[in-house]
Amino acid sequence: MVTTTDRQRMRAELVAQGYTWEYIDEWQPKATLYRHAPGLDNEGNVSSPVGTPLKGVPGNPDYVLKKARLGMLPYLPGETCECRWCSIRNAHVEPIAEEGKVDIEVESVVCQKCGDPVTALTKAGALSRLRVHMKTHQVSE
Repeated sequence: MVTTTDRQRMRAELVAQGYTWEYIDEWQPKATLYRHAPGLDNEGNVSSPVGTPLKGVPGNPDYVLKKARLGMLPYLPGETCECRWCSIRNAHVEPIAEEGKVDIEVESVVCQKCGDPVTALTKAGALSRLRVHMKTHQVSE
């Protein structure tokens, strides 16, 4: 059961992502979302480029909020878009056509056991990946 506090928190977060204030009260059963962050496969290759429409997804506020956190929003991405993915893409790097990969600045940490670099978009992400990488050393010992 969703409490009033939960509804207000969800409403504020949806408004911050570009939805209207009334969305929670008047949501449509189906919606079309557009990718503002590229969909990547396990190797880091772009499987769904920025701007790809996702038609017929559930319009439930809980669902669209989860998707908004992943970079799927109800309006097209562009140079005037102020979401975090478009802001980064417009300010720093543009996608390169070579092999469908996106050139994005990354943070890197070095494994103390084997010296391999572990990279991610943020320092916290790189440290998280390093913890997972360190478990491979425990298995091999």
